[in-house]
Amino acid sequence: MHCFIVREQEAKKLKKSTLFGVEDERVYFSLAIDSPVSKHMSAGYIRLHPGYAKELESPVDEVDLFLEGSLTYTCEGNSFTAKKGDIVFIEKGSKVHFTTEEGCFAFFVTYPLMQEAIDEFRKIKKIG
Repeated sequence: MHCFIVREQEAKKLKKSTLFGVEDERVYFSLAIDSPVSKHMSAGYIRLHPGYAKELESPVDEVDLFLEGSLTYTCEGNSFTAKKGDIVFIEKGSKVHFTTEEGCFAFFVTYPLMQEAIDEFRKIKKIG
């Protein structure tokens, strides 16, 4: 067992997203905690710019803590808007549509590792 620290300056170094194989100018994120530091979970920050919208089936269990702005989720017919201080849980396999008019900044934690989920998503895309 071990403990590990990532200082805020490093943790908030956001990069343009290439999650799921597509580069998006409106999504920036960091993976502050990921393999090899953790064998099971990923954590980091994500910034979505105004006008961003996406629909997907969540490849991971995810918890989001909102630090700025807002994000509207629609999941299984229910819609809600998360704002600063709110915490959202998304269960793996949930079909979620989310949009932000003003943009948002959040801290997230995923299980399993984000890279495992991305690899699985890419396999499914190749098969389907």
